[in-house]
Amino acid sequence: MFGKLFKRTADSTAGSKVWTVSVVTPSYEQAEFLPECLSSARMQTRRPVEHLVFDPGSNDGSRAIAEAAEGVTLIAEADEGQADAVGKGMMLAKGDVIAWLNSDDAYPDAGVFEAVLDRFNAPDRPDIVYGRGVYVDAQGAAQRDAYVNQNSGSLPSRLAHEVGVLQPATFLRRTVIDKVGIPDVGLNFAMDYDLWIRAVKGGLRWAFLDRDLAHARYYEDNKTLGKRGESYEEICSVAAGHYGYLDERWARRWAAFNVSGHDGILRSERNAESDDAGIERETARILRSFNTGFSARKALRSTSESTKRTKAIMEDAAIGADQICQPVDADRASADGLVCYTVGKQRWGFNAGWHRSQMDRWKNRVAEMSADRKTDTAVIVGNGPSLNRTDLSLLGGADVFVSNYAFLKPELMRHATYLCVVNNLVAEQGATRFNLLQGVTKVFPYWLAYCIAEDERTLFAPSVGYPEFSTDIVANVSWRHTVSFFHMQLAYGLGYSRVALIGFDHSYAQDSQKTEGDVIEQAEDDQNHFDPRYFKGKQWHAADVDNMESMYKLARDAFEADGRTIVNATAGGKLELFDRAELSQFLAVAGTGV
Repeated sequence: MFGKLFKRTADSTAGSKVWTVSVVTPSYEQAEFLPECLSSARMQTRRPVEHLVFDPGSNDGSRAIAEAAEGVTLIAEADEGQADAVGKGMMLAKGDVIAWLNSDDAYPDAGVFEAVLDRFNAPDRPDIVYGRGVYVDAQGAAQRDAYVNQNSGSLPSRLAHEVGVLQPATFLRRTVIDKVGIPDVGLNFAMDYDLWIRAVKGGLRWAFLDRDLAHARYYEDNKTLGKRGESYEEICSVAAGHYGYLDERWARRWAAFNVSGHDGILRSERNAESDDAGIERETARILRSFNTGFSARKALRSTSESTKRTKAIMEDAAIGADQICQPVDADRASADGLVCYTVGKQRWGFNAGWHRSQMDRWKNRVAEMSADRKTDTAVIVGNGPSLNRTDLSLLGGADVFVSNYAFLKPELMRHATYLCVVNNLVAEQGATRFNLLQGVTKVFPYWLAYCIAEDERTLFAPSVGYPEFSTDIVANVSWRHTVSFFHMQLAYGLGYSRVALIGFDHSYAQDSQKTEGDVIEQAEDDQNHFDPRYFKGKQWHAADVDNMESMYKLARDAFEADGRTIVNATAGGKLELFDRAELSQFLAVAGTGV
């Protein structure tokens, strides 16, 4: 989440004349470019009142360069990434205007600040001034002009499908952050785009200045270019989060990168080839992932140019725009063409025809999945910290059940056969990532289809939360208390005779006043899971290990009654209900070890 809004009681620059500029520069291992960045600010005819450089720990001499530079203040402290550093700088800034200049970017001439201040002091007194810019390579040679939307009045409509604002060529009154906040520390690539959207939604006044205001570096080691796929994913998530759906143009740009390697900014001989059919298929996949949940379909009902265009593309790709479910009254029974189920605080009515078709599909796929087992041995993966002490390479020969945000551990996902989610908060907050996942069969209770998209790898199962272990998964897969209980029933129903559990730490650090089902806002790093990002910045439901254990006992008893084995191969942890086993030995007996 972006930092807390705050008020500067002594700040009266909103709508008044401005005289001073503060420059904020996040920097890490940028000794090659930092001198040019710093000198380009220092040479301004209207010199900055301060230049704040944030460096969390460079070892390439960057800190020494900043310390020695005239007019520069080095803040040498750890941070949570670029957005965090920029946000800290914005809050410390003393100037009337804030400039955000990354350490590999530079100002093209000495008159930039003077021109910008003059534009701020024009009679219309804008809140934000932005201008043109040029992309340069690692050596500083011009590559091409950056695309910038020169019509500031069209930003509210065009930001849904493009950025159109070049970050180093953009200057903010200090009061802007009082009104819309600082960059979102949860973002790694699209923190500027997110901030621009918030500024437009906040009604701030933008003004385009028709001159080059920045040289933006674009080269192989540059974060945006080097991780362009991740950048597109984050940009699309930001756009969909703000507008409720993803415009087809963002989907098409990301698809072109995925299929043909087009970086969306610069093209070369390496990425000039185009697979049009492949791009169309990938565009459809991305649109299906973002735009088929209840909320997205609702947002697409608007009649804006963007929604009409996107709906037309979805129709051409045979992606239905009709709702498969609707909110209903809390006491609504299943009748009149609806199958109803309460999820959290909301009761949903699902189209009975859709539900019937999904249950028929589930029945057929259960038979297929059972026949496709690699062996009679499966591994169910919990997401506890002990997973980081587990040799995941051992999983190569087994069928592996993972859950929730397992995608945060790529090594684990390379072995995953099935991914399951049964918690509504997890499903809602991770819906797009789950929808985009490929190479794994995804199983969800049918009632999560209000946010989870249909595709060939996604199965919706019958799932009522009874406190009983279902041995007939065609009829029901209970989701009670924990997704692991759901997994255990799936493993049983698919015919696995031997099951190992890993990552089952069976211990949670949480507010002692919280009881199972209470919603917890996780602001800090997550210590309960294998990755500190797991629930950080998200909501999650408080856990109760006693209730979990009561479900595990049902699973253990069912396995034992049928002559099957389920063991705990977790590296440590506090779950002692199951017999303990070493994962390598357990899998070696089954012939699945590598």
